[in-house]
Amino acid sequence: MSHSKIGQLISRLLCGDITWLLHRFRFELGLLGSVPRPVPLVSRFAGTLSGRRFGQGKSLKLLVFSHNLDCEGAPISLKELVCGLKTRHGAIPEVISFGDGPLRSEYEAHDITVEVLPSVHHRISTMKRLDREVESLAKRIHASAADVVFVNTLLNFPAILAAESAGVPSVWNPRESEPWDRYFRFLPDPVAQQAIAAIGLPRSVVFVAEATRAVWKDFENSANFTVIHNALNLNRFAGKILENRATVRGSLGWSEDEVVFLCVGTLCERKGQKDALQALEKITDLLRAPVRLVFVGDASLPYGQERQRFALRFQGNNRGHINFVDSTTDICRYYLAADVFVLCSRVESYPRVVLEAMSFGLPIISTPVFGVVEQLPEPSDAYFYEPGDVGLLGKLMLEMANKPIVRHRLSERSKARFAEMPSFEEMLQAYEHVLRDAEKYAY
Repeated sequence: MSHSKIGQLISRLLCGDITWLLHRFRFELGLLGSVPRPVPLVSRFAGTLSGRRFGQGKSLKLLVFSHNLDCEGAPISLKELVCGLKTRHGAIPEVISFGDGPLRSEYEAHDITVEVLPSVHHRISTMKRLDREVESLAKRIHASAADVVFVNTLLNFPAILAAESAGVPSVWNPRESEPWDRYFRFLPDPVAQQAIAAIGLPRSVVFVAEATRAVWKDFENSANFTVIHNALNLNRFAGKILENRATVRGSLGWSEDEVVFLCVGTLCERKGQKDALQALEKITDLLRAPVRLVFVGDASLPYGQERQRFALRFQGNNRGHINFVDSTTDICRYYLAADVFVLCSRVESYPRVVLEAMSFGLPIISTPVFGVVEQLPEPSDAYFYEPGDVGLLGKLMLEMANKPIVRHRLSERSKARFAEMPSFEEMLQAYEHVLRDAEKYAY
């Protein structure tokens, strides 16, 4: 357990929350089992049409909940969706986030109001405390006069409970694929069970991958589950994608003779980036050209710090160079300058980074987990390896590095596969249909 986490737990002990402290210690030490299965909650308004009449031209007023505003896949996808619904479909969104970040300014640039609230997770150690936080959120929802509450990620389950309390229909957009009986273990069982049971309340639960929907299939009792695959708003990269690759490489300090492998995402156990480092260590003596392995994402967690220490082994090795780059809103230049994209994740839903890599025509090496195989359904679409199989990953990286013809073939597959996927506008239309359906049940 990290010193920072120990400090946080001790501070809660000093505040008198002994039960919560003991639970968190057990969680951090891996001593907790599965969360007992609850009975799904049923909305008291289920199947009850409001009787209100909505003209086709009426703008849809949305109250949107995000767990943070960082440059991460789920918040970025939500931001593109919300801004697209506003600019292309006339929605009137307002955003509440439980953490600030650089995406706030992007919302505000689209004239979307953003309110940042403190995270509630450390304040819901008992059902009584959860009820108090839910009622506070319910008052905020009621005051918004929203037609629909849209909630991003499982972490924001209190907003689903609050929407029910406020009498406003909700749509939940889970973007995590961990087992339902393990994901909420950081909460005491009664609270975790309430979080799981909330899956029965929304008018619609929109998963981004069939594989993620399958995780929750036993809770689908009212045909309220659906899948809408992620799509990219390519306007985000407009202009930048035409920049000169050699110029971008030069600005990053990368030479043209290097083969650059790119990993994008927070460095953490779930994303498994240690595989790439260990695989590269195995093949450096066999490389015909120097390789640069670039990690773009927050590396401040203990896992990321361990990877940075491991990377020190490559110092002085002119065949293997390692870079760690903080999360950035200007991710485009890294895709543009890279040669190969690598995804080492153990758990994903429908990773945005794979879509981004495909849109830039990067050949892909990936683990075949969850929604990744929905993005890359054919064996010829990418190279796959099982999580932790660094031997095979090393062989695949070596082939990519030493054989430009292989990179070219898989680059063409990425482009072709991306062209077959639903467009951003098609995704917006699908979400608007779901939201308009929920609007009919405004209480």
